[in-house]
Amino acid sequence: MRVAGIFKTFPLGKKGSVRALDAISFDMAQRELVAVVGPSGCGKSTLLRIIAGLETPDAGEVRIGADTPATLTARHRLGVAFQDHGLLPWLTVAGNIGLPYRLAGLPPDPARIAALAGMVGLSKFLEAVPRQLSGGMRQRVSLARSIALDPVLLLLDEPFGALDLVTRRTLNQELQSLWTDLGTTTLLITHSVEEAVQLADRVLVMAARPGRIHAEFRIDLPRPRDRALTNSLPFLNLVQAVSSSLDDASAASGEQTEPGA
Repeated sequence: MRVAGIFKTFPLGKKGSVRALDAISFDMAQRELVAVVGPSGCGKSTLLRIIAGLETPDAGEVRIGADTPATLTARHRLGVAFQDHGLLPWLTVAGNIGLPYRLAGLPPDPARIAALAGMVGLSKFLEAVPRQLSGGMRQRVSLARSIALDPVLLLLDEPFGALDLVTRRTLNQELQSLWTDLGTTTLLITHSVEEAVQLADRVLVMAARPGRIHAEFRIDLPRPRDRALTNSLPFLNLVQAVSSSLDDASAASGEQTEPGA
């Protein structure tokens, strides 16, 4: 995937406008997992929405191979999971995981749906509805749904951000195993530096508004990154380095409004 020169400005009515993203550019290799961290309001989610084709940039472009986000969306090959799981409350776990099939006009594949439920530890809950599930289980369903049609690119926007620390750590381990098995090119937006370092091949640090790439860290740690590794000195040193860069990025705010734009 290539993100090239993305700019995005939002109007503020009579108060002018605010620049959300400023010349964002980076590449991602196939099967790579890249995490993006940054201060609140720096435009991380806006960037993800542009890559997902849910927002239009003012300038610049996104290419996933030879395709645009719109092309992949039309082919149902772009997977997205948000912090809000977005499950349909009247559908079962199986129904929610299989929803992308129906949206694509395809017959659901019961074997594939069952396999995905098994991959996220929900084989015994295929007939349960969302209200019968814990928060962590709902996010597992959302994750399984996002990969149902074998996406070329998986976009994760704080998928575990609303969960408690213990559940989040468990799901980070499960996501790591799932990603290792599938090898899907993945972009993760997160506020957690520890989560970014544990999961990613590279971490991009965004500066405060207008959002731009402030620093990049390559995470040369062996996988799987289990509890022992996350307590190791190399891991903790990387977390400290990314955290320090994030502090610098937060202090280097270039926030601006543009009257009349």
